[in-house]
Amino acid sequence: MKKILLVAVVVFLVVGLSSYWRARARCATTLTKQQVAHLRTHYTQEELTYFQQVAFGNDLGTLSPTIHRWNRPRVTVRIMSACESAERREVVRVLQDLNHISRSTQFVLGTYAAPDLKIYLVPKREISRLFAKHSANPHTLDANGLFGFETSACGEIVSATVAVANNLDLAGHKEAIIREELAQSIGLPKDTKRYAKSVFSSNRQIIIQDPDHTYDQFATEFLPIDQKVIDILYNSGIPINTEASDFTAQVLTQ
Repeated sequence: MKKILLVAVVVFLVVGLSSYWRARARCATTLTKQQVAHLRTHYTQEELTYFQQVAFGNDLGTLSPTIHRWNRPRVTVRIMSACESAERREVVRVLQDLNHISRSTQFVLGTYAAPDLKIYLVPKREISRLFAKHSANPHTLDANGLFGFETSACGEIVSATVAVANNLDLAGHKEAIIREELAQSIGLPKDTKRYAKSVFSSNRQIIIQDPDHTYDQFATEFLPIDQKVIDILYNSGIPINTEASDFTAQVLTQ
């Protein structure tokens, strides 16, 4: 089955590069013994390994390999384009799932004049135009979904944009992309091949599951492992700006 590309990651910064790196140096952090003990006690090695694979850096190499997330109790969300009622219901469903997992940050949909997180449901040809000034990567030209977020120098997400193609025919395809892009836009920006039906999978395919060759749906729900990595990011107390090397050395190395 031909691999279907769903996402290209776009990350853009709002500060000058030199001042950004000076500020980042002041934000350097390391996991404490208590934080390491908490992670190892409350999560399995497999959950922590999967978190390490999807939470640090991105597939285009444009994002520092550190923890990024919203660091506030409330993030305002708005659908910026016209959309069908079914599309709005799907956005609501995904945000409800995220809010059910996250105890530190809630994502609130409304008609805010200046939302923190903007969602566009538009024809596929319009997606790359929304991100054109932020990325020249050729993957963005044929993407069914894109996300981007701006961060402070210390790794806090300060604004984000999600765009999803609204002219897709396969059942569950659009819903899966809405879920994937929203999940990645909150600070889990990297793909992996570890679980085929994970929202973070880079092997997004239609899965043929029975002798009659009927089609399973796309990943329209969070797997338990997906829920765990979101939980680690938002509920475990892992500091923003934690380096991938520090996490690997202290948490994964036995």
